[in-house]
This record gives sequence, structure tokens and C-alpha cells, in this order.
Amino acid sequence: MYPEFQYFLEAYCTQSIETEEVWDVIGQFKKNENPEVQRSLLAECQEILNHGDLAAAREMIQEHGYRQFSDEKTTNWLKHIVKKLQKERA
Repeated sequence: MYPEFQYFLEAYCTQSIETEEVWDVIGQFKKNENPEVQRSLLAECQEILNHGDLAAAREMIQEHGYRQFSDEKTTNWLKHIVKKLQKERA
């Protein structure tokens, strides 16, 4: 459904990182991934937020990112990712 978001979770939100570090993994993603991949993740995060598809995002975070987030934390984290990715593009 959101393949780039799934990839981001599986590659960067591993079980070995602490919960508070999850907020910072976007920096590693930006360093390691090409601009096309970054644009795809940005588009998917915006789509999730615009369509209010938080249930799907929460399930993906739980299944692929090994975290349980509330709707509020999911929304805040997605907004944080969008902000960080847009900042780089500006």
C-alpha cells in the first residue's frame, strides 16, 4: 500500500534503536537515500496524512517498525518526517 514507507520502517526503524531515536532516523535516511526515494517517502507520508489513513500507518509502524504509536504520535511522527524531507528540498 505504501511501499516506500514500509521500506523506511524496515530499514531505519529496527528493533535495535530506542523509541526516542525513531524521531531521528529521518536524518540517516536523508544521508543514505537518493532524492527519488526521498520524494517517494515524502509523497506517501503526505498521502497518509491527507487521507487520514492513520490506521494503516499505525499497523505498518507496528508490523515493520516494531513500535506501537497512538493516532496522535503517528500523526506527529509523519508530520516530522514530511517537515524534515521538505526542509532538504527547499
